[in-house]
Amino acid sequence: MEPVTKWTPTQVVDWMRGLDDSLQLYVVSVEREKINGEQLLKICHQDLEELGVIRIGHQELVLEAVDLLCALNYGVETDTMKNLVLKLRSASNNLQNYIGNRRKNASYDGTTSYKPPNEFLTSVVELIGTAKGMLAWLDRTPFTGITDFSTTKNKIIQLCLDLTTTVQQVIPSSGLDLSHEIYRITYIMNQEY
Repeated sequence: MEPVTKWTPTQVVDWMRGLDDSLQLYVVSVEREKINGEQLLKICHQDLEELGVIRIGHQELVLEAVDLLCALNYGVETDTMKNLVLKLRSASNNLQNYIGNRRKNASYDGTTSYKPPNEFLTSVVELIGTAKGMLAWLDRTPFTGITDFSTTKNKIIQLCLDLTTTVQQVIPSSGLDLSHEIYRITYIMNQEY
């Protein structure tokens, strides 16, 4: 996907046509003003009023969609697949190291439940966030049409689901130490991706 900052006015109009039906009456104004991608990402309430988007609700819909584009654009311009794979491995290594160090602790008995510290939960969130970025890449052309990448995407989704389910079981002090399961999941992520 091309970064939004490189969009032509025609691409901006096409994007606008994909928004809510209530916003379609503003497509002509956007087309007339020849707004490009860079201008679109900087659009504000005043700009929208000048385009004839007077209703606050309509302005909010456009601005929310632009916010989503900004988030997508940032990821497209800064992340590469190689970078995301390295981040995923790093995040899974962090979790594996945390669990390994916990197991080395003299008070660890493998059966006692514990409340996970913030460092652990932050590592889980980081891993899931990185996986999300990778999934966004795998949802783009040319990856979407290749079976191997679709299979990889599904495996990542399943592993993230397994991880979040396991972590949720640990948090309410279920009486179980599920660190071995978390370690298994992160080990697979680290080895396969």
